[in-house]
Amino acid sequence: MSYRLLHFADLHLDRAFAGMGCQGELARRRRQGLRDALRLAGTVARDAGCAAVTIGGDLYEDERADVETARFLVETFASWKPMRVFLAPGNHDPLLPGSIYARSEWPGNVHLFREPHFEPVALADGLTLWGLAHREPAWPGDPLDMAPLDARDGVHIALFHGAELGSRPDGKSVHGPFRAEQIRQRGFAAALCGHYHRRRVDGASGLIYPGSPEPLTFDETGDRGGVIVDIGGDGRIGSEPLATNRWRALTQQCDVSGCTSMSAVIDMLGDTCTMSGDGHAPDRLMHRVDLVGAVDWSVPLDTFTLETTVRELTGTALVRVRDMTTPEHDIARVVDERSTRGAFARAALTAAEHAADADEAAVLRDALRYGLAALSGCEVGLR
Repeated sequence: MSYRLLHFADLHLDRAFAGMGCQGELARRRRQGLRDALRLAGTVARDAGCAAVTIGGDLYEDERADVETARFLVETFASWKPMRVFLAPGNHDPLLPGSIYARSEWPGNVHLFREPHFEPVALADGLTLWGLAHREPAWPGDPLDMAPLDARDGVHIALFHGAELGSRPDGKSVHGPFRAEQIRQRGFAAALCGHYHRRRVDGASGLIYPGSPEPLTFDETGDRGGVIVDIGGDGRIGSEPLATNRWRALTQQCDVSGCTSMSAVIDMLGDTCTMSGDGHAPDRLMHRVDLVGAVDWSVPLDTFTLETTVRELTGTALVRVRDMTTPEHDIARVVDERSTRGAFARAALTAAEHAADADEAAVLRDALRYGLAALSGCEVGLR
């Protein structure tokens, strides 16, 4: 017995993308891109000879999905016949009364897991898929809190949405908590999971997180897509991570030290965006750039102007700029100013000159630097 499937999760259809700064037409294109990613998954699975597609939750976002979303899913899955589709609702798409899952009439090739505990479905002779559903947005239950399965009954595979506690990303919510070592302890050859957006394929434990197929935040960089899973009759698991994402997210630093004008900063920022596309179409590139370095305090680092100008120059779909620079001051010039800054600088320098010792003088010089940063409207300098 050999069985091949495509595992997929965390698509988040109908996502607003406000967290990335997407608005208007760009936000619409991003949402359409998620639909394209689902269609592409079916094409890839069919071309690879898969018998099924498993979806480990967060297929859509319940609070934003509507009747049209439901129609799209039903029609898409029906077009995949005879491939089977297995759905395991997660925390963003829980099986709630009135949800898309509950009210849609799914085609015959779709199996929706409906209970918050594992239920079996035969995939092939000697191969069983066990799946469960989140029935609420915040489910604290351990999906693997169960009696071990009998290996004499064949090969067992789990499908669920959950948080593996040993590899939890910082700040990631905990829904369906479990530990990787439980997978084999409970008699599963593999656990096809969703929830974490970073791909993880762990042959030792059998844990497979495909990650989000398209970047949903700036931190979701690199190649993305589903995972082809081959299941042997002896329980051996083969996996092939795919790179099918059409959108790309990048986060980079741009050192603008020494720039004395906005034009110079724009030139450096534009070069950074142009050289970092990795051959991807710029109109599908989501680029976040952190400006670093020491810049003369008089240079007006207006991030909105930088973002719009560089986006127009490079054709990049989205440019987000974070000003993490430290203002550089000509102290001799500042102390001659007839201003609050000048008065502060003179007082701080006088205090440093009359410090009791070198340590106190260093503290006072730091106070001068931080104070000038604050008076220039730069909070980064206070970190």
